[in-house]
Amino acid sequence: MFNEDFAKMPPSEQNEFASVVNTLLLKGFVVRDIFDSKEKIMRINETYRYIERHFDLIQDYLKFSGWNLEKDVILGVVALTNFYTENRIRIDRETSLILFALRLIYENEKNESNSTNQAIYITTPGLIKTMVDDGIVMPGKRLYGRGIAKSLRFLNNHNIISKVSGSYDEGNVSFYILPSIVYALDNDKIVAMSNALDELNKKNDERGLLNETIN
Repeated sequence: MFNEDFAKMPPSEQNEFASVVNTLLLKGFVVRDIFDSKEKIMRINETYRYIERHFDLIQDYLKFSGWNLEKDVILGVVALTNFYTENRIRIDRETSLILFALRLIYENEKNESNSTNQAIYITTPGLIKTMVDDGIVMPGKRLYGRGIAKSLRFLNNHNIISKVSGSYDEGNVSFYILPSIVYALDNDKIVAMSNALDELNKKNDERGLLNETIN
């Protein structure tokens, strides 16, 4: 069935099919609305539109290799997951904490905003302030703009955030948190990380009280 449907496509469509599938495998997410750095506006992502038009065909093709393609028309997100939980990218602790903070910001802003835009605009200082206020700290590391550059660059490469302006290395980036973050970090993981942070902060508070008592 796939071979027949694919053969009916013109060569240009077939080439785009291969490009889109490779993008999905590389990034894991494709979002409907992306930031156009030239026009300085959010615009419709042509890759997302292509997936919409050929969703069943792409889904059937990827199933052969154990992949599941999911489309959320409300958020405007296409997410790729593996049936066998293989090919997962392991991220370091710092990136996990930043992802957690970004998910909290996303949920809070969406709850408080009446905007229909699914992406949330924020800056590096705004992210750091939220992390400090919520007690999301990097154990043994100072929290500053350039220190989280690697993590932000990684998240941008996987379509979880979209850079607007600034420099990662200078620590002054502005960016959109994309709705794909809902799929990158689900509710169960949010609860688990919240509990772990609460326990860590509790231990730190206890150590602080102990040091005051000793002194």
